[in-house]
Amino acid sequence: MERNQLDSRRSAGAGAGILDPKYLVCYSPPALTGRFNIKLRLGGLAQVNLGTGFSMDLKAPAVIILAAGKGTRMKSSLAKALQPFSGQPLLAHVLKAVNPIKPLRTIVVVGYQSEAVKSRFGGEPVEFAEQTEQLGTGHAVMQAEQALGDFSGAVLILCADMPLIKTQTLRKLLERHEQTQAQCTLLVLKTPEVRDFGRVFQDGEGNVSKIVEAKDCSPEEKTVDEYNAGVYCFDKESLFNALREVGCDNEQREYYLTDTIGYLADRQNRVQSIITRDSEEILGVNTEGDLQRAEQIFLKNASTL
Repeated sequence: MERNQLDSRRSAGAGAGILDPKYLVCYSPPALTGRFNIKLRLGGLAQVNLGTGFSMDLKAPAVIILAAGKGTRMKSSLAKALQPFSGQPLLAHVLKAVNPIKPLRTIVVVGYQSEAVKSRFGGEPVEFAEQTEQLGTGHAVMQAEQALGDFSGAVLILCADMPLIKTQTLRKLLERHEQTQAQCTLLVLKTPEVRDFGRVFQDGEGNVSKIVEAKDCSPEEKTVDEYNAGVYCFDKESLFNALREVGCDNEQREYYLTDTIGYLADRQNRVQSIITRDSEEILGVNTEGDLQRAEQIFLKNASTL
């Protein structure tokens, strides 16, 4: 039996429970309760609530955090991941959001001031992969492939400059990815405000066909009000297979992680999304102004707790 398969065999008596010594599955007939009461507990699994009356333990993901950037626009000598934010580096806040989902592996991709980042976070439950050349987000993720050689399953990807991202949002993304059995699931910001983000193109059922980076958008494409929030969940094999195929035929001559979306969708792979309207949570810190704004939001949120 596969780990994600549930044994729903009935026993003779109505209301009787079945105890499987391996899967510990308990079944309550729909005639009596109208729902399943299921509890799985296997090694390396993290619990996710899938709705009323149904809970399921899902295999824990790996996480890749992109932290190689120099942060030139910050006008600071520190690498962007080390920029102080509410008493801790930006990266520390992202790890704080990630850790409760209990990933099996957390890979931090470092580049600029890599030794300083490693020194600061060497005591955390993370591993490091190094990007020696800054050739785009797709290239950065490729640096983590070797570290994940013995891992199979879902890979959550996000950036170290998103200190306001919430654990709850990451869990919802993982839920959607598992429920739909997608090869990729991404977080999408829907807003009437014009943003300098890549546009996401999808149908009414959340099937994504492509992402077009802001600098590569045509005037018509710029009218789309759904934006890439920069948080993804991929099937590991699909991710790295796609990254090996995408090129750098774009204005920046970089390897975009976002190009894997179109690559997968064009080959009939399932690419899904979840929508957020909270633009504050997905704020990326790229400038001094962004840092000040994020601090204000952080303090506002803390005051309402």
